[in-house]
Amino acid sequence: MPQIRRLSVTARRTLVAVTPPLVAAAVVLSAFLSLRDRLPGRMATHMGTGGEADDFTGQGAFLAVALAVLLGDAVLFGGLTHWIRSTPGVQRVIAVTGGSAAVLTGWLVVAVLRANAHAANAASVTLPGLQAALAFGAAAVYAAVGWPVCGRVQEVETPTGPSTGATRLSLGEGETASWSRVTGSRVLPLTGTLVLTAGLVVGITTGWLPAAPLLVTGAPLTLLTGARVTADRRGITVTPTLAPWPRLNVPLDRIAEAGHRPVAPLRDFGGWGYRARPGASGIVLRSGDALSARLTTGSEFVVTVDDAATAAALLNALAEREGRAPAGG
Repeated sequence: MPQIRRLSVTARRTLVAVTPPLVAAAVVLSAFLSLRDRLPGRMATHMGTGGEADDFTGQGAFLAVALAVLLGDAVLFGGLTHWIRSTPGVQRVIAVTGGSAAVLTGWLVVAVLRANAHAANAASVTLPGLQAALAFGAAAVYAAVGWPVCGRVQEVETPTGPSTGATRLSLGEGETASWSRVTGSRVLPLTGTLVLTAGLVVGITTGWLPAAPLLVTGAPLTLLTGARVTADRRGITVTPTLAPWPRLNVPLDRIAEAGHRPVAPLRDFGGWGYRARPGASGIVLRSGDALSARLTTGSEFVVTVDDAATAAALLNALAEREGRAPAGG
């Protein structure tokens, strides 16, 4: 019975994500067909800061791009909502975000169509700031309605802590050891490069002020995508490979037990990078084996890295030397 309830909630959240872009696509197509005879051959599709037209696109190209964005929204956010159903908190946010983004996009596209249809020519088209305010307002209203519609659901239990028991390295009396490996991501550098490229295109064609958010987001995604993971008497330390900071350290006295387990970024944490969800947090840069530390607070800290079993065994041995034998040994 709990499983059936969870699946019904996932279906409801998927509908919250995909219904607005599908409805918006139908409304956009209907508006375009009803106004087509009154639209200029090259429509005003971008308005400057004063609301006047400063860029133009053919009717067919404008419609194709608008429908592609809306249908892409449905595929992307609908797929993500279904895929990460094991992390309900993130799933709920993604569903509402996808639906709200479609409401915003659909409203603005229809507003542009109506503005072109009512103008004497494309050059005289204006789009009052009120339309943008109304579009954001409609998106906010949908988010406020969609959030409770998504429903509350108990977090799905996922394995927390080691999956292999508290193995230990054999250390002689007075002997010390340190373990270190570099881990990285293929997804984040690609994402960062795409975001940076989009920022450069926007900067060159539109202006550097609207491009700033893309550039600021893309730079860290591109540069801070590799990390050196160290396990020693200080505990677990994670440092970016291309910068000395930000450095993250989990002290040895906070680690109750160390082990390793497989981690899938989207399924387990809803994405890549520094991630947190109820009961777990960590640095998740790729899929695969991860160093898993069950903390004294009962939560779990993970880092995706190769040879995690050796790091876990070393941490358990060091903890035992400190007089805190890990549980399960």
